[in-house]
Amino acid sequence: EEGCPLHPSLPDFYTVTTSAGEGGSVSESEEVPRGSTATFYIAANEGYYISDVYVDGTSVGPVTSYTFEDIDSDHTIMASFGKE
Repeated sequence: EEGCPLHPSLPDFYTVTTSAGEGGSVSESEEVPRGSTATFYIAANEGYYISDVYVDGTSVGPVTSYTFEDIDSDHTIMASFGKE
């Protein structure tokens, strides 16, 4: 049996796709269960700083983590870094 019993067309999992520019990293992309919470971590390499983090294309500032709550769709998280 696939999908939600109340809404069989809804998928059981959604994908959070992550990417990082030169100078740092973001937690790896992963599939997460519908309705769940998932936290992703952003880290700058030595000699770099977090310049900005974009969630679904919108800036959330230079944060070191971001939590998606009650996931009900695919998401993206991208980080950019600057050289110190």
